[in-house]
Amino acid sequence: MVRHTLSFVKNTLDQDFEKLADSLDALIITGGDDSALRRTVELRLASLMMTRKKPILGVCHGCFLLTETLGGTIYEVYDHDGDDHEIISSGKKIMVNSYHSLAILKPHEGATVLATDSADNCEAWIDKNLAGVVWHPERMETPWLPTKIQNLLNI
Repeated sequence: MVRHTLSFVKNTLDQDFEKLADSLDALIITGGDDSALRRTVELRLASLMMTRKKPILGVCHGCFLLTETLGGTIYEVYDHDGDDHEIISSGKKIMVNSYHSLAILKPHEGATVLATDSADNCEAWIDKNLAGVVWHPERMETPWLPTKIQNLLNI
């Protein structure tokens, strides 16, 4: 079993982002509320992690942020916030949670779709060392991520 050390990144601009990117093995951009400061911090660090070719996983907010930043298309939906729903990944149906009002119509060029919902919206994608899921695996009774994302994070 691989042991990982967990570090939290401050939501401030007065930190050494270069040193931080050097010290991290991977970055998880979590879900939660969006703000200009949060986006600036996350994108600055994500950019440095990308130049170092280190793994990045976006979860919910983080997935939408990465998708939009990399050129994918997101749009507003009205039936996902606070609702569990089924996705399909590798031909398998999985029940996931949803705490958002956005959906990914199309991921960025170069991304491979790993899961879709019943409306054929992208629910998970991967592109080399970048990945995103729009649900919250940490809030599931049995947390689940597609195998390719597990392999990316070495879990």
